[in-house]
Amino acid sequence: MSLWEIKPQVILIMTSLIIGLVTGLLFDIYRRIRNLLSPGLYLTVLGDLCFWAIITIITFTSLLDVSSGQVRGYIFLCIMLGLSFYLRFISRYVIYFFIELDILASIIVRKMLSFINKIYKCKFFRIVGRIYSDARRIFLKTKRK
Repeated sequence: MSLWEIKPQVILIMTSLIIGLVTGLLFDIYRRIRNLLSPGLYLTVLGDLCFWAIITIITFTSLLDVSSGQVRGYIFLCIMLGLSFYLRFISRYVIYFFIELDILASIIVRKMLSFINKIYKCKFFRIVGRIYSDARRIFLKTKRK
């Protein structure tokens, strides 16, 4: 067997492993989005179907491009190996990154709300708010009479 016969098979194996890794990453992203939105049962089922349809399209187009549509058993084995490698060794770090991102986002939102609250408590805004409420009260009293 010459090198020219082995090279396409190695490329196909590497592509299959990368497809498995990408599937795992997209699955973690989908899980995170689903947990943030917390949809009901029907929307979860619909989201799962859409997710797996997207994964199927990605897998099909990638393998069609690399292997010209020739499907072999070891392709699916390599995709499963890539996915299991991702879920076993990489997924926990991606989830940790999402948790840290949530913490950072909540800190930023809290600081922004605190800053807006400080601006709102400024004397100028209190005076404007007081003038508005007094004018509204007077207007409503004159309108009734």
